[in-house]
Amino acid sequence: MLNRGARATVRLKSGARWRDLRLWLGLGLVVCSMLAGAYVLSAGERSITVWRAATDLAVGDAPQVEAVWVQLEDSAAAYLPATSAPVGRMRVPVAAGALLPVAAVGAAQTSTGRLVTVPVDSMHAPVGLAPGDVVDVWATSGDVSNPAPPTLVLAQAHVQAVDRENVGVGGEIPVVLEVDRTQAAQIIAASRGLLSLVEVPLSAQLSTQALGR
Repeated sequence: MLNRGARATVRLKSGARWRDLRLWLGLGLVVCSMLAGAYVLSAGERSITVWRAATDLAVGDAPQVEAVWVQLEDSAAAYLPATSAPVGRMRVPVAAGALLPVAAVGAAQTSTGRLVTVPVDSMHAPVGLAPGDVVDVWATSGDVSNPAPPTLVLAQAHVQAVDRENVGVGGEIPVVLEVDRTQAAQIIAASRGLLSLVEVPLSAQLSTQALGR
């Protein structure tokens, strides 16, 4: 049997080991806390607030946007920061929920565009056609005795105005299209026949934009 001195020595050694264990556990917690704090700070440095589209935005639209906090890391410079409200009009189409590229919004670009009013039968125009829509313009010969297949006159023309109050003799509605100066004569000549407007959905506009890059 251990005498009193021996039992005291055992208790002292056990207490010392327990204190050492608690010391190492404390140090471990401190190190883990420091690492966790460093990770949070690092993640915060990679996160910024940028603008994203609140709805589908076509070229020429006023930007309807909302701020969102995201982690972009090296690609942060490619998107429009939400430091101030974007001023101008959309230069490229952006789908709802997508982040706005840094050059997506700006002042109207100088162009050789012209505004041409064409008559379009209401049955040959998209339902709900409105300014800001993008359409392909197809023409069919007005000679019913010698019909010809429709031909594409103009691709992705921007609708500037739709006047449903002034209806022509044949039920046509005036539609104002923005066309390039070199295309004005072509669209005017085609309007002597039957014009059909085919709406270009935003997904197709985005695909065209991507191919053009």
